[in-house]
Amino acid sequence: MTALQEKTTTRRRLVEFGVICLVLTWVPYLFLGVLKVDIDQPVGRLIFGLAASGPSLAALVMWLRYRDRRRGVRWSPSWMIAAVLMGVAAPLAATAISGKWGELSGHASAEVAGIGGVLAAAVYTLVAGPLAEEFGWRGYVQPRLRQYFGLRATTAILGTAWWLWHVPLFFLPGTGQHEGGLFTQFGLIFFLEIFPLTFLMLFVTERLRGGVPAAILLHSAWNLTTELIPPLGNGVWIEFIGLTAVAAGAAVYWRRTLPA
Repeated sequence: MTALQEKTTTRRRLVEFGVICLVLTWVPYLFLGVLKVDIDQPVGRLIFGLAASGPSLAALVMWLRYRDRRRGVRWSPSWMIAAVLMGVAAPLAATAISGKWGELSGHASAEVAGIGGVLAAAVYTLVAGPLAEEFGWRGYVQPRLRQYFGLRATTAILGTAWWLWHVPLFFLPGTGQHEGGLFTQFGLIFFLEIFPLTFLMLFVTERLRGGVPAAILLHSAWNLTTELIPPLGNGVWIEFIGLTAVAAGAAVYWRRTLPA
């Protein structure tokens, strides 16, 4: 296969992945929204869970169809520690700087109890987002984009796709995105934070060679921390600045230690 043929094949498979991913996710979301199905009820929860798993399910379909070679993972404490720290640093720093640290314990306890306890919170955090998405975004799409694009372009393209995939949640009652609103400060911060998070995922999966497990760990740490901290109000801008600073630090480290 020539380089041109390989590039054409990769582009076609990425488009195919995108179509499958959107069908698996957006069609069930549309069904839930139009029929006003309560996502807190068993049937709604099941449909919502399958829809939210669209990226990873699409990756599974592509692998079963084409049997593409998957990259190995370098198991190391370094990327495990880095992934956790990068996921918790900005939200915790914003909580402290915003003067909300005293509310952290009470709010976290209430959130954990509302989910059903520590074990339920841990399982929910791992499944809802990290496992449901990362085999698709970081396992399938990211390495194929990196065959032809640099760090900035890959971050921009994948970050935009990741954000657009989330947009229907802003119109689906019962979700955190719907509660926060799309055309609000919450919606703006949600959009902006996608990009430094995308770069950090790229950093731990590729530069630290943690692969999909590293992305799952970072995603889990971020989701759990942002869920447990008290509402930050305007402090979300501190969180965004902190997250961007962490991503910038990772970029500097990458540039100084290994060519991009």
